[in-house]
This record gives sequence, C-alpha cells and structure tokens, in this order.
Amino acid sequence: MNRNLPKNENEVDMESKLTDSSDLDPRLTREEKAAPRLSHKRLTLMLSLMCLIPVITILVLWQYLPSVYEGQLKASVLTEGLPAKEFYATEYFERENFEGGFLIVQNISDVDWTNLNIQVNGHYQIYDNEPILAGGEKRYQLSKFLNRTGARFSLQYNELNRVRIYARLPTRNRATFFQQFDTYAEAKTNWWPVAILLGTFAVLLGIAAKLFSGLYAANEKQNSIVSGIG
Repeated sequence: MNRNLPKNENEVDMESKLTDSSDLDPRLTREEKAAPRLSHKRLTLMLSLMCLIPVITILVLWQYLPSVYEGQLKASVLTEGLPAKEFYATEYFERENFEGGFLIVQNISDVDWTNLNIQVNGHYQIYDNEPILAGGEKRYQLSKFLNRTGARFSLQYNELNRVRIYARLPTRNRATFFQQFDTYAEAKTNWWPVAILLGTFAVLLGIAAKLFSGLYAANEKQNSIVSGIG
C-alpha cells in the first residue's frame, strides 16, 4: 500500500529548483543536479589567480625586501707552478701526470680577513679559519681544493679559469673578490638551469592553455545542448 508522505519545505524548494533549472543537462541524475557547481567564468578566474598570485608575491617581495650589500675585498691573486696553456691542447686522458700548482692570495687592504672561503672554477673550495693579515699573503696548494663529492682539484684534468674569495671583515660584514684567468679554452657558461626553468614554465603554460580550451569547449557544448532543448 502506497502512502503519500507530506514533504517538508526544504524538499519542496529543492525539487522546484531542480525542476526549474533550465541550464542543466536533463540527462543528469537528481544527485548530480544537486551537487555544487562552479561556473566556467569562476573556474577560469580561480585558475588565473592561482597563476598570478605567486608572480605578484615574488614581485612585491623583490620591491619590499632590502638589497643585500656585499663588500669588495682589496685583493690580488697570483698563480705559481701551473702548466703551460699548450698542455691543455691535448685530450685529458693523453696528458702527462701533473702535480703542483699554487694559488697566492694577497691582502692589499689595511684590515685583516677572517673566515675565508676560497673557490676555484666555481666547484672546488677550501675553508681557512686562519686570518690573512693586512698587507699579508697566503699560499694554497690547488690539489687541496675539494668539490662537494670530495674529489680534489687536479690541474691535469682542469684548467684554472677563475677564483672567488669570501672573507669576513672586522666590521663583521662579508666581502668578496673575483678574478678571471686567461685560459687555453674559454670557460663555458652553464645555461642548463635557466633552460630547465624556462622549459618547466613553458610546459605549465601549455597545460594551463589546454585546460582552459577544454573547459571552454565543454561550456560551449553544454550551452548548445541547453539551447537545443529550449
């Protein structure tokens, strides 16, 4: 035996909304029609904001944060015991074993340097806690420089092309010095990190464009279905 149970106001209101909704696909079930929906315009706006907010945040921080001052060391760097440039004309596996080679760091300022970090070729470095006094100098054997994996700098395989020095001044500020050397082969600039970053950004833009075009096509299809029913 069927009984017509009275419906409360919420059920009647929901039924009337679903019945009167002309912009929904009639093939949808009652549950699908009652599910919350986000319009195409609002979804596009939300995704656009998600892309723009990180960029705007970085630009604001770039303008707001104070610039970092890095002092310049009054220094001079000399080399001793390096092979001739012609030594690097042959392939590295054909070169004779070479030992020696020194880096001479001169402090030509009137203040002492402490907490030194000296880097060669951008990857090999050495730390020195002993100060270089004003007007003094220190000699560093190039084979003592290590990279992050613990490999030693070898003049047999690496031509010395640049050196950078970091040191702390009596004012507690950090300062640096950079010097480039004439080499047999020009030092190559590493562009691959920038290329990877730009490539990743391009892929993300492509995905966003494909997503937007798909949403636009779906919205047009739904509008055509609704207009066809009407």
